[in-house]
Amino acid sequence: MNLVDNFRDYRSKKLEKTAKTVANLGIRANHITALSLITGILGVYYLFNNYYLFALFALLHLIFDGLDGVIARVTIPTTGGKYFDLISDSVVTFLAIVKTGFYLHDFYAYIAAGLFLLTLTIHLASRMQIPMLFMRTATIIILLIATNSLFPFTKML
Repeated sequence: MNLVDNFRDYRSKKLEKTAKTVANLGIRANHITALSLITGILGVYYLFNNYYLFALFALLHLIFDGLDGVIARVTIPTTGGKYFDLISDSVVTFLAIVKTGFYLHDFYAYIAAGLFLLTLTIHLASRMQIPMLFMRTATIIILLIATNSLFPFTKML
């Protein structure tokens, strides 16, 4: 097992009781994925505009994204749910990269966004059999650090 699998198992064990409670209330994994998508888009909206709202919505996005998988595992996971989760995460990642490129006037961010879309397309075309490097969490963490006013890089923005 690798680090990601170990963390997923740890997270599932810690959140299993919460996930069962949420599922018993009639809230399904796809509902939480929709919340994850909404909070992720709101986070990207506030990126470079309001650090605290960006941080709040980005962290809510990550929490909801972690919870939706646990809820799916304690109920009945669906193929459609897996695709919805992947697309939701990918939309947030793509928008964050594009907004970074737009804000910084950096052509390389657009190249990264294009390469991300290319790998996502290949991953989806293979019915999620070809491995893909998922960049969403790392992208959000880097942006949380780099856009914080205490980080020296923000003086140049």
